[in-house]
Amino acid sequence: MGKKIDIIKVITHADGGEDYAKNATKYPSNEYCVGLRGYGVDCYDPATAKEQFESLAKYHGNDGKNQFIHFMMSFLTETAPDAETSMEIIDQVMEPLKEEHQILIGNHKKQTLSSDYHGHGFVGTTNLETGKMLHPTNKLNYAMAQRMADIIQKPVELVIEKKNKTPESDSSRTQTSTSAKGDNNKNKDFKRVFYPHKNEND
Repeated sequence: MGKKIDIIKVITHADGGEDYAKNATKYPSNEYCVGLRGYGVDCYDPATAKEQFESLAKYHGNDGKNQFIHFMMSFLTETAPDAETSMEIIDQVMEPLKEEHQILIGNHKKQTLSSDYHGHGFVGTTNLETGKMLHPTNKLNYAMAQRMADIIQKPVELVIEKKNKTPESDSSRTQTSTSAKGDNNKNKDFKRVFYPHKNEND
């Protein structure tokens, strides 16, 4: 097995539809939840949050398009030993998107061999002012991974997944093989490690 590392995973469901929207807004407050935050949406009422995401998309003519970019961050125990630290890291990573996009954050406690906390940030893809769609490009994904590495001052593995899975299957830290023999490369998760820039305060 490889060395344990903090992870940021990017998940998109371009054809998720109504069921995915319901699940995405309910999932942050599931039984593992130890903290919620919402930017432009009601984090305590999934039905209201879903309506807020959808009404903005509809207003700008984006209904029926990819509604969310889902960032899942999983922290080693030494990185986030408590819920407060976990939530603070998630919130800081999401910071660049707060001004222009709705965001629903759920901080979860689920113990594994190397991690106690992980978090989910569901980012609405419709720009609040312009209506322009946010796409999970390498430019965005790489910037978010680098930002997380800089915040925690440790290497971070970026995992980009585009398969049609439920959020439940996305929350696992375990890095299992993403394809069986015979699968082609486009069905494999993309992985890349980002290293922190030196903290100027050090």
